[in-house]
Amino acid sequence: MATAVYDAIALDYQRTKASPVRAAVETWTLDQLLGPVAGLAILDAGCGEGFHARRLADRGAARLAGIDVSPVMIDLARTEEQRESRGIQYACAAIEELPDLYCGAGFQLVLAAYLLHYAQDLPTLERMCRRLAAALGPGGRLVALTENPDQAPADYARYAAYGFDKRALEPRAEGSRIAYDLLAGRRLIRLETFWYSRDSYARVLSAAGFEEICWHPLQLDPAAASPAFYTEYLANPPVLGLTARLPGVRSRAPLNVAASP
Repeated sequence: MATAVYDAIALDYQRTKASPVRAAVETWTLDQLLGPVAGLAILDAGCGEGFHARRLADRGAARLAGIDVSPVMIDLARTEEQRESRGIQYACAAIEELPDLYCGAGFQLVLAAYLLHYAQDLPTLERMCRRLAAALGPGGRLVALTENPDQAPADYARYAAYGFDKRALEPRAEGSRIAYDLLAGRRLIRLETFWYSRDSYARVLSAAGFEEICWHPLQLDPAAASPAFYTEYLANPPVLGLTARLPGVRSRAPLNVAASP
């Protein structure tokens, strides 16, 4: 269960945010997908200890809420908010059971970094997407990083240089399990995610009311040191960007990353 896993590893997982891949690839790609955020209302779904929520607040977001299933992660986020207030409201809840307080709140952006692939089955993934859609106003956008549906299991074991290992735990099928072992200082932490096809993501997002569903490659920050270090990672990405939009008035945050339908 994701709650227990993240409660047990919260501090160690927080340390993985210092990874050069996180900064040079993950953060850069998300920022290109999100576009300008100044003045926007944003829900950080699966916010963890608030890393991205704090970044978005510092970039000028007008209203920010962070939701995570792990009480320990939320405690870490609230501790940082108490240390340096940015006006971020944090709450502990499973995204598939997102409280009504957040649904109908008219957010313009929902960030779901490493969230959707924790759905343990397709009905849970569909409930996640429906609740995220309910939190958005007309024209609101979803920006996610999630498991690369195109990556063959034979290509999983190529990440030692980047501080983690990835492997399939069972034959590929909708909802099949994937294991990650990540180095956090001298500790090794284990996570499990779930694989879904492009068709499944498209089906559940469409059923939730989303359109303009697009997949996006990872990109490297042009200012990153030693760009050759990231070549293999970018050629064999473990995750991809995924965006979608609700019909209606468009938000003013444009995309700046190449997309594939």
